[in-house]
Amino acid sequence: MSNEKERNLDYCLKCSTCHTQCPVVKSHLPFPGPKQMGPELERLRLARGNKETLEIDEALNYCTNCKRCDLACPHGVKPSFYNLKNKGKLQNKFLIRFRDWILAHNVWWSKMAGRVPALANLALRLSLTKRAMGMVGIADRDFPIYRKHPIKISKAVRDKKALYYAGCYASYNEPQIIQAAVNILESCGYQVELAPVACCGTPMVSNGLWDETARLAGKNTDIFLKYIEQGYKIVTTCPSCGLALKEEYEQIIPGEKSKILKANVWELFELLEEEDNLPFEPAEKLADKAYYHVPCHLKAQGIGIPAANLLKDLAVDELVVDDNYCCGISGTYGFKKEKYPIAMDIGKPLFDDIKKSRATLVISDCGTCKLQIVHGTGIEVKHPAEILARYLKKAQ
Repeated sequence: MSNEKERNLDYCLKCSTCHTQCPVVKSHLPFPGPKQMGPELERLRLARGNKETLEIDEALNYCTNCKRCDLACPHGVKPSFYNLKNKGKLQNKFLIRFRDWILAHNVWWSKMAGRVPALANLALRLSLTKRAMGMVGIADRDFPIYRKHPIKISKAVRDKKALYYAGCYASYNEPQIIQAAVNILESCGYQVELAPVACCGTPMVSNGLWDETARLAGKNTDIFLKYIEQGYKIVTTCPSCGLALKEEYEQIIPGEKSKILKANVWELFELLEEEDNLPFEPAEKLADKAYYHVPCHLKAQGIGIPAANLLKDLAVDELVVDDNYCCGISGTYGFKKEKYPIAMDIGKPLFDDIKKSRATLVISDCGTCKLQIVHGTGIEVKHPAEILARYLKKAQ
């Protein structure tokens, strides 16, 4: 189905299936749901035309952009598209706009923190810092730890080429994910380069900065296309970054460039599923029982659970796989003071299910899902690339 048809309001039958799958509806009754805030609100806007200013209901602020409404629609309508576009028209109070702007530009603060991670981590733990952040509406919760570590990449020239786009979280908080992904790709015969791209723009568009995201998406797309022309596959390990490149860029800057990019983006484990003679060998199991949480933005890509399929026989004796629950954090959403209780309430069924499973390890591809799960359960969470790299065959 074409992108134009997916956005066509006539395909919305008002069946409310999206409403039943929205995690916010279940946890925050004042939120009208994706049907009302997406297609119906867009119909109202079009009916009024440009002659009358449309007052956008500020309930749009409560959409998490989890994409579960998009997956639920039987006719391919994308309620999240309308929600994201219209968020940019909200007239929020100054402090809310300022707070959202801070969170939307997390890559700026991460770059600064990454230069002196020990000092940044100390500052973020100080009660004075937390009070200051609370004054602008940021929740009193732990922030990810900043880490700095050089990445080793082979300079060997090979026929297969991969441009690895790690995303902000792995780049500044868990560089071991980057090294693991590089090691895996090189062991599969790829010449690897790290993408000279910072943020994908997901935090920006989720916080209503549509125009700024469009400029960034255009810039990033041009960079990726130069590599694609040289035969590189674009490889990601962050579900939100992957979804942005595959889907959101096409919505934000529709055209031939975004379509070419979409056709050349691979999630790491999606790519590995198509490789022959994978370079892994059995070794000591990491855990007797593990729980694999499927992030919403991985589920939205429609590629299944390739990481779980590779790990279930290799790394653990028993792997519980779940894609029913949203963890609730949704990137920057769970870091907002007024959204924090909602985020925790959304995540509670997942936390309870993990505890009930008695798993000693949780696996998830998403960095912020990891933060939320550790926060809600206290159980260790690892990225599947980090685990899989342990089972690479040793060089002879």
